[in-house]
Amino acid sequence: MHTRALTRRPAKSDARPIDHGRFGYARVSTRGQTLEVQLAALNEAGVAAADVFAEKKSGKAGSPRPQWEDVRSRLRPGDTLVVSRLDRIGRDMREVMETAWSLQDLGAKLEILSGPLAGIYDPRGMGQIFFAVLAGFAQIEREMMIERTRDGLTLAAAEGRHGGRPAVISKDMMRVALGRRADGESVTGIAKGLTYKTASGEERTVSRRALYNAFKAHDAERASIA
Repeated sequence: MHTRALTRRPAKSDARPIDHGRFGYARVSTRGQTLEVQLAALNEAGVAAADVFAEKKSGKAGSPRPQWEDVRSRLRPGDTLVVSRLDRIGRDMREVMETAWSLQDLGAKLEILSGPLAGIYDPRGMGQIFFAVLAGFAQIEREMMIERTRDGLTLAAAEGRHGGRPAVISKDMMRVALGRRADGESVTGIAKGLTYKTASGEERTVSRRALYNAFKAHDAERASIA
């Protein structure tokens, strides 16, 4: 007697696909800029008006962004933050990267509607490469800022400025000093004849080191032009 094996059909699942949200973010860069173009782009991309968060005031990098904080608090894993361009998520590269890190931590996607980097980036998928590239750019910018600061301090020292104080050797004083140097006078002798007033009104003599550094910076600038 043959028996036929009974096969069980898998039970139907009542689970429904998770409906991930799409939120728009917009901000102005300057006082004269308006949000209309960005809002229109977000609307065309299918983002509901109620889900758009717009910063209506421009501000310096690092200052509060209340609308960004609001939308970030609503993002959940799998949700998407939609922006018209990449530079809308930050006012400098550091802030762009910090925003990107927030999206990574939340497991939220970033959708850029226009520009050379237009596309949808998932930090849990292939979008990891995109976020890694952003991190590289942020590191480059940090190194460039350090280098610019270093160069600025070097130039300030050459001009006799320290800690943001006014230049000790003015342009007029420098012209006099160059003329006296051309006549063969020593740096020490020239420095003794140059005086300046401090913020409190006290009169002081220019130091030999400050004048030497000013001459060095002047000569280096002339050499680079030649």
